Amino acid sequence: YPFASLGDWEIMNFLLTSRLSMRAIDEFLSLHLMNSLPLSFSTAKELHSHAEMLPSGLHWNARVVPTTHPMKSPVTLYYHDLLDCVESLFNHPLFVQMMDYLPSHLFTTAECIVRVFMEWMSSDGAWDLQV
Repeated sequence: YPFASLGDWEIMNFLLTSRLSMRAIDEFLSLHLMNSLPLSFSTAKELHSHAEMLPSGLHWNARVVPTTHPMKSPVTLYYHDLLDCVESLFNHPLFVQMMDYLPSHLFTTAECIVRVFMEWMSSDGAWDLQV
């Protein structure tokens, strides 16, 4: 998303990171070879509108950290907001099929003697939160 395939993404990435003008991109996309490819865009304007649909990414925050000793320049801490990071992960389209929302128990055999802990959703803490 918002591109039809990996090839679609690779051509878009190449065109947008090259320093080609919009006119040069339009000329490139109008080539007979490019018209034979199943691209989701056919003009530079469509290409840019697809690129604008991509998530912008997280924004950096900055805070000057007070120090007890004199410094030549202020100490600045750069960080991301934790909730923005979690929201970004949960909204990322590549992780949709990989997210677990239900706690689970996994055992090595059908007799349920030895329990296997793979990730947090298989822990007792996940089960305790459900109550």
